[in-house]
Amino acid sequence: MKRKFVLFLSCFFSFVAFAQVEEDKTVSIDWKEDSTEITTINDIIMVQQQLTSRSDTEKHFSSVWGRRGYFNFSYNNTKLSPKSSILTEFGTNVPDFKSDWGVSIQYGKSYRLHKKPIANVALFNIDYTGIDFNVNHFKAEGDGKLYDSSKKFTKDKDTYYYTPWNMEKYEANYGMSLGPSLTLAPFNLTNSKALHYLKFNVFFHVGYHVSVLYMKNNKDADANTDTTSEDFKNMESNLKLDWGHGLITSFGFNVSWKAIGIGYEMRNGNIKYKAANTGDFGKDEYEFKSATNRVYLQIRM
Repeated sequence: MKRKFVLFLSCFFSFVAFAQVEEDKTVSIDWKEDSTEITTINDIIMVQQQLTSRSDTEKHFSSVWGRRGYFNFSYNNTKLSPKSSILTEFGTNVPDFKSDWGVSIQYGKSYRLHKKPIANVALFNIDYTGIDFNVNHFKAEGDGKLYDSSKKFTKDKDTYYYTPWNMEKYEANYGMSLGPSLTLAPFNLTNSKALHYLKFNVFFHVGYHVSVLYMKNNKDADANTDTTSEDFKNMESNLKLDWGHGLITSFGFNVSWKAIGIGYEMRNGNIKYKAANTGDFGKDEYEFKSATNRVYLQIRM
């Protein structure tokens, strides 16, 4: 009987001790404090929306500041002016030549000088224009007789024909240039996404170009009255072509929206021309100042 009573007391105290431990565990939990650390579905959705919005904004401005390549299609107005007096066979000076039409095509690319635009508004670049091809046309200077094949000049004991500068001419030149530019997107701080793409660009480039000047044959422009002479026949079909090269500088600006823009460029340089047929026209060099104004349509890529 005593053994059963001792066993009963042992079980009773064990049960009381267990109940006390469970009660202590329940009391130690601060439900109000722990609830603040629970992540709700609304919190997850809000974070995802923020990430998506940030990603969309980055993609948008990446598009705004993209399109670093450019094609320019231009209409030219070009003037060629002798740097010093050049005498013709008529004893007059070679005049300035002004083109009546001209066209050009350019291709280049802008390279950023810093990774991100300043305040998302200004971006400095280095532009490299690898293709700059121009064709210009010059009308004949004067009416009637423009050159005289019967008149020649002597230099170093050799006799040469005068270059017929006053004849109708075509000029073609090819060049490359490099220089800084600044692009501004002043409306990036507004809420209009369409206006973000409106950009203004100003540039200054330095380069080098090669030019050829072709004078179109026209026997009716020869003042030589002896049409059966050797000089007349030689000049009738002679290659009247000069070539030259020199440094160029250009300054301009453009306005663009997305892939299309319009602009203006002023280009200046000096060209030293020399006859391709030195056997008939001599080896003298003739320096001209070349000034070109261009209005262009721009396609950005």
